[in-house]
Amino acid sequence: MIIRCFACSTRFRIDPAALGDSGRRVRCTNCGHVWLELPQRHAAPRLEPNGPPPAPSTSPAPTTAPSLERGGALWFGWLVAGFVVAVVLTGLAIGRNTIVAAWPDTVRAYDSAGLTITVAHADGLRIAEIESERVQGGNGAVLLVRGIIENTIEHSRTVPPLQAVLADETGAELHRWRVATVSTALGAGQSTTFESWLAEPPEGAARVTVGFVAEGQG
Repeated sequence: MIIRCFACSTRFRIDPAALGDSGRRVRCTNCGHVWLELPQRHAAPRLEPNGPPPAPSTSPAPTTAPSLERGGALWFGWLVAGFVVAVVLTGLAIGRNTIVAAWPDTVRAYDSAGLTITVAHADGLRIAEIESERVQGGNGAVLLVRGIIENTIEHSRTVPPLQAVLADETGAELHRWRVATVSTALGAGQSTTFESWLAEPPEGAARVTVGFVAEGQG
């Protein structure tokens, strides 16, 4: 018959007659664990004890099922856990615009991960106090643009990307560039500032405007 160690699950072959009617204490030759092995109902007739308790055969049963089963279960568990994590991360990436719209503070995490956020509109946000100043530096002229963005509504929202557009007196566009804000999420009634430098502004520049980048623009 085959018996199994309760401590290390190693299996051994033993003569059922060696257990007697009431069982015998046996010792695992692999880990040294000792336990009482009871006979099966169809055990052979009782044998009179003549010496110390019999030890199981030192030859393991011709199967390594316990270790294989444990390894397979562990591997399957890690596979399932990895699949669940992948599904969750995919959902967070695909639904990031909705998530950021509901919880604006999460935009920082997406920015750190390099995932862009598309904001459908800028309702409730107001660009104010835009100033531009041409400064002469050691390496040539520099155009400084700064201003404030205010959240005028009663709930938090993200700040869409900003861009500045430089035009001549006729309104013809000469140059445009992205402008970074100090904060990318504003609570109700909060405001943030922006400031940007443009080195060597083009000749003929007469006015500068700052606005939110429309959805779908690069």
